[in-house]
Amino acid sequence: METHPRVLETLADLRGKSPRSTALQRLFLAHEAWRECEAEEASFRAILAAWGAAVPPGFPDSGHETFDWEGLLADGLPGLIARAEATRAAVAAVDPVSPRVVFLEGMAGVGRAFQEYARRSAAAADASGLAAPAAAARAIAERPPETFHEALQLVWTVGFVYCTMVCRNPTLGFGRLDQWLWPYYRRDLEAGRLSREEAGALIEDFHCRNNLLLGRGEHQMSAGGASCTGWERNLCYDAPQYLILGGERDPARPDVTDLTDLFLERLVPRFENPVVVLRWWPGLSASTWRLATGLLRDGASLMVYGDGAMIPAFERLGFGRAQAREYTLHGCNWPDLPPSQVSGRSHLHVLPRTLLEALEACPGASSLDDVLAAFYAAYRRHLAAELAAFREWCAAARAAAPGLLAVDDFFLRGPSERGCDKRHGGVEHLTMVTTFGSVATLIDSLAAIDEVVFRQRQVGLAALLAALRQDFAGAEPLRQHCRRAPKFGCHDARVDALGARVLAALHDILDELAAAGPGAEAVRLFRSLETDTTHLSSGRQTGATPDGRHAGEPLSENSSPSRGVAGAGLTAILQSLSSLPLDRCHSGALNLRLSPSAFRGERGRRALADALWTYFEGGGLQAQLSMVDTATLRAAQACPEAHRDLMVRITGYSAAFVDMTPAAQDEIIRRDELAGH
Repeated sequence: METHPRVLETLADLRGKSPRSTALQRLFLAHEAWRECEAEEASFRAILAAWGAAVPPGFPDSGHETFDWEGLLADGLPGLIARAEATRAAVAAVDPVSPRVVFLEGMAGVGRAFQEYARRSAAAADASGLAAPAAAARAIAERPPETFHEALQLVWTVGFVYCTMVCRNPTLGFGRLDQWLWPYYRRDLEAGRLSREEAGALIEDFHCRNNLLLGRGEHQMSAGGASCTGWERNLCYDAPQYLILGGERDPARPDVTDLTDLFLERLVPRFENPVVVLRWWPGLSASTWRLATGLLRDGASLMVYGDGAMIPAFERLGFGRAQAREYTLHGCNWPDLPPSQVSGRSHLHVLPRTLLEALEACPGASSLDDVLAAFYAAYRRHLAAELAAFREWCAAARAAAPGLLAVDDFFLRGPSERGCDKRHGGVEHLTMVTTFGSVATLIDSLAAIDEVVFRQRQVGLAALLAALRQDFAGAEPLRQHCRRAPKFGCHDARVDALGARVLAALHDILDELAAAGPGAEAVRLFRSLETDTTHLSSGRQTGATPDGRHAGEPLSENSSPSRGVAGAGLTAILQSLSSLPLDRCHSGALNLRLSPSAFRGERGRRALADALWTYFEGGGLQAQLSMVDTATLRAAQACPEAHRDLMVRITGYSAAFVDMTPAAQDEIIRRDELAGH
């Protein structure tokens, strides 16, 4: 911004005075705002130069987790501080110079810092005449929350500080807030301290504040675009906070449906944040399902997970029902099992690439079983190496305890009691996540090999492999044969059975390798049907595949069918997915782009509700919807100003379509548009 010298002189003369001219007043205020922004920009640049990042070098937090919110609400900040101080005293009594003493002193210091922030917030609210927020902020600094307002204020304060001041790309999970906040809500209603409408206003304020946390832009496919805020300017510029609602509850807990509904009623469809995860279970009320499917139809940042798949998946790993039912998630679709579990490592396995490796090892295979045997062997080698590296890392971390204190250690169950960081022995369960990357491309490729090579015998496996190496150059008829082979997502019984067989075999390999063996410790190995957006980069690095896909083209996304093969419609996709052993997966994403015209009005909402209910009743894992047709997306590209509120699902988060780069927008448009059949 350049300002004429004479104007600067005039503005300098006006400083401290009240200019009479309205035009001068506006110019004066605009220039003052510019000076303030200029000073802030200079400060920002100086911080980056000093730190080399947007947080101090000593801040190791990486987020992507769910805190022990229930424990925080029960004990409050003072209770968590007391816990750390008690362990410190016990350790110091035995070994005063133990590194754990220093670690625990720092742990208590984290809690006191949050107390001080709450006190300062109270003072700021008082200065603004906001008596109720001031009282709530002051209370949570000194004791556990006693009211619904105080409980929500404590959750917000911890989440806000962590996401905006401590952790770059936090993607913090708020957990099962309807469960944790219910006792406060019920007591306040019974005592007449709070009405349902007042509670709804507090929840809506919570939603609005969370939405304001995010910047502009989308970080995976559009990173660096003209409208992207970036992580340096905003630590959570595109890092959603997950809020979990519903789900199977402890039989001893009361029904919290009213609070679940209230959270949904106050959700604003055009908001990107928070991302609400509704857990489907057979006891889900009709009112909740009606609200949820209406919000899904309206494009809200809402996804659904099925307890019928998720809870058994955790039980298969040896967790009891009581612990398994408390599962939560954080962005982007990664599982948590609070309060005493964190993820230590994740591994994306690009399944089609492993299949190509296996084909190179068995060009003379005489049956699909031979191909599968080679594929399983290659998969086993890769997973064995990953698990060996994880076990080695865990052993080294325990030897280096207590580790470097992170802010999140204060809000997890275990680090205060054990006196060490979460990844150095501080939590009971340090888990690993492995993903089944681009499972539809894998199934389609195997189905094409079975059809073209072994059933129709149109070409030998060696010839198909030679064509793949050349990206089907000079072999277009063969590629078309591969393209016409049956595909996953069309409810083809043979293909669905093949997919179920293969995925079950991969789970068996994972179970075997993760179990304790000679000289090896058992690993809690979570599994995810996930690619996030890496199906694009992985596709660029993967050669042609037997399903007829060209080298470099995108692979299939998450658990969705391959692009262009979903002509049989929504029901067929859900039926194909239901055939897979989803009750062995701990997370995943099903991105569906649906035509709004197929689900208009109450009749359309019921059709959507019935289709999804049937899917989850049959063991469905997850679903998230972008309710927008291709014509609207094209119109938004041409006239972004008229479509500022158009939201689309990326993977585990939402994005304003017009803030995305043209290439990223085209990727959304290329998703199959599904009708209601």
